[in-house]
Parts: sequence; structure tokens; C-alpha cells
Amino acid sequence: MSTDDQGDTVLKLSGELDMSSAGALRESIEALIADGCRKVVFDLDELSFMDSSGIAVLVFAANNIGDVRLINASSIIRRIIDATGLSAVLKLDQP
Repeated sequence: MSTDDQGDTVLKLSGELDMSSAGALRESIEALIADGCRKVVFDLDELSFMDSSGIAVLVFAANNIGDVRLINASSIIRRIIDATGLSAVLKLDQP
């Protein structure tokens, strides 16, 4: 976890976001919510795979934090988000 130039929380995800790793990410998000975080940026540059568990955690974040953005998503991750119809909820930066 880090902050960007605007002071927003940045979570850099790497590898696979699936049922084996989604729980740890959700715990991190719950801690941010408890701290009153209102904006989170998920950097997906190194994320190679995401299943429904990963999507559920990102939707949880979007539903509980005021502003959630996804940056550096690969074309595969973009297609997953588009195919699920969640592109309005999970705001992707432009490629």
C-alpha cells in the first residue's frame, strides 16, 4: 500500500486475484474502511488473472469506499470487467 501524488491510497495488485488471495485483499479494504478512507486506486499493472472472488472484493470496495478507480488494467482484466457488466461500478482508467 502506498499513496499517489494526490495523497490517495494506492493498492498495487500482482499475480492472481482469486479465492486464495481475495480474503487478504478484503481484510486490507476493511481496514481502510475502518480508517475512514474515501478514495482508493487499485493498480492492476501486475495482475495477470482475476476470478469471481476477485471481482467480488473489488465490488465490495466500490460499494463501501466513496471513490474507487482501477488503473493499468490489462486487456484481459478489462474484458472480464466488461463481460460482467460492472464497468459502471468498477471505474477503469483509459488505456
